[in-house]
Amino acid sequence: MAERKRRVVSAHEVQAAVEGVEIVGGAQKVTFMGQEFRMSDKIGLMPLMHLAVAGKRGLEANDMDGLVALYEVIRDCIEESEWPKFEKHAVDTKADGEDLQKVVADVIEVITARPTQSPGNSSPGRPQISANSKASSSETDTPTFAESP
Repeated sequence: MAERKRRVVSAHEVQAAVEGVEIVGGAQKVTFMGQEFRMSDKIGLMPLMHLAVAGKRGLEANDMDGLVALYEVIRDCIEESEWPKFEKHAVDTKADGEDLQKVVADVIEVITARPTQSPGNSSPGRPQISANSKASSSETDTPTFAESP
């Protein structure tokens, strides 16, 4: 009798299934200003920390430190071979801070398999989580920089 191989399921896949997030096979992609780009499979902690510090300081999108922090995170979100194409597309489409922050939020959502917003009304909702679990869970929302007039 032929032995049946069991597929190994990662914690990432289990979490995505429980939270109702679909994981698409192959290279993950993010849509930005109407075009798809391959995502990095991991975002380094240091760029995220720079962005968090800039957000906590209340820096605006036109502040150099805030721009540098956002750039570092976006650079980490997009696969290296896709970066020149992504950067050119951002320039050509005159992407603003809100457009670029959405890329970061979308990539983090896929990488962590956690939606950064509540599911719509058609979803049965997320499972209840105890207060202890909520307190230790890390947040995935990115700081928002105010656009200057």
